[in-house]
Amino acid sequence: MADLFFLLFFLSPGESVCRSSNLTSCTECLKRGPQCAWCFKENFLEGAASNYRCDLAENLLLKGCESEFLEQTETKVEVDTTISSTQVSPQDISVHLGPGSQASVVVAVKQLERYPVDLYSLVDVSASMQENLDHTISFSEQDLTYAAIYFVSNLWLGFGSFVDKPVSPYISVHPSKINNPCSDYEVRCRPAHGFHHVLSMTGNMSEFTRVIKRQRISGNMDTPEGGLDAMLQAVVCQKAVGWRPEAKRLLLFMTDQPSHLALDSRLAGIVIPNDGLCHLEDNIYTASTVMDHPSLGQLSDKLLENHIYSIFAVEKQQYQWYEVRHGTFSYLSFVCFFTSKFEFYYLFFFRNWYACCQRRICESWDYFRLPVYFNITVGMRSCPDNGEDEDISVTVRPVGYNESSVIRIHSKCGCRCESAGLCHNRGQACEETGQEQRDSSLNQSCQSAGSDLMCSGRGVCECGRCVCDQNRLGTIYGKYCEKDDFSCPYFRGLMCGGK
Repeated sequence: MADLFFLLFFLSPGESVCRSSNLTSCTECLKRGPQCAWCFKENFLEGAASNYRCDLAENLLLKGCESEFLEQTETKVEVDTTISSTQVSPQDISVHLGPGSQASVVVAVKQLERYPVDLYSLVDVSASMQENLDHTISFSEQDLTYAAIYFVSNLWLGFGSFVDKPVSPYISVHPSKINNPCSDYEVRCRPAHGFHHVLSMTGNMSEFTRVIKRQRISGNMDTPEGGLDAMLQAVVCQKAVGWRPEAKRLLLFMTDQPSHLALDSRLAGIVIPNDGLCHLEDNIYTASTVMDHPSLGQLSDKLLENHIYSIFAVEKQQYQWYEVRHGTFSYLSFVCFFTSKFEFYYLFFFRNWYACCQRRICESWDYFRLPVYFNITVGMRSCPDNGEDEDISVTVRPVGYNESSVIRIHSKCGCRCESAGLCHNRGQACEETGQEQRDSSLNQSCQSAGSDLMCSGRGVCECGRCVCDQNRLGTIYGKYCEKDDFSCPYFRGLMCGGK
């Protein structure tokens, strides 16, 4: 008994996982973990139960199974180096896994110093923004061209405006004020609108400057504006806005007031939740009076989905309101306030973009030049219920980037030897011959010469071959189950004294 305890004590954890009396096939063996292997050599431990074919690979080799007869899970990572990348690399990775195994891959992300940029300006044109709009109009084409050349390459600009939902109580519905909300002040201004897409993305700075100079203010009744409603439309109306797939996408949100949030529209009797879809007709948001404002979470999801950075450029007194709420937008959002009254000069924006960014995520421009490495570990817990191999693709895309890495995961749940019928699973021989497992005409081949015992009394005859019993002391094997590895005397815990 002391010898038995000594043997069991020194079983390795991997060996105890692989060895089980319930194992009947190669597939079941590999499911027990990546450390397990199956020997499909025909006469391996002849007569021993099929579960003895499952063990640690090193143990099977010691027992006489050659490496070419080993079936085991191979964890492998392959990188396709033929695909070029500028920001995210590698872009195509293949990972081969088996049950219980895992592998790690490294993805590098590097920010280009000069890259194509799409900048969409979404401007609050309510009456309180008159002075700020005048600053914007005074911006010259030469300044804008300088900003485009000096700070980025291939800059495209777009423009849109918003006020609030054109319905009471957000606006006055008096007939004289619907078309001219500023009639009390003897000033001609444009009607209130939820969102007006004015200019699609263009690299023509003259056209952009011309559009800005034509903007006029509007008016509404309450203090908060409908900016988030307009912002969602600018994000999801990809075709109308003209967002380029290869560009860094920035949405510059300009206002001097807080914004309405989801459920605020109940004051106007609007209870239908925002569906997050594009509703532009002739560049006008047509569902403004039908659907509620979007929630912060909904807007955040759309920004992530469309890879758009949002920059909230607000007056200093509104900074705290937007700073508290922008956290919902994660790394895709920045809140900046500008000095002086409200300098919406685009040159000023580009020159101070780094200063705004610095308060959020970085300490110097060197931060952008250095690559960032992500160690990604993928693992396979178990095989599908049908036991078949399965291929899965996972896309890893850094937030705000237009490049991604595709990780192709190839699972191995079956054994190659099974397709050829060479695994020697339990009962496989009978299935191949089409004979009953207890065919009496074959029993004689399970008896050694001069013996009346079937399989030496230590096994059963299946399809004319002995399948030896399992014993906790060791392995019983041989054509007639006449051999074992535990009957010899032990000395100091070793069979035959280790000799």
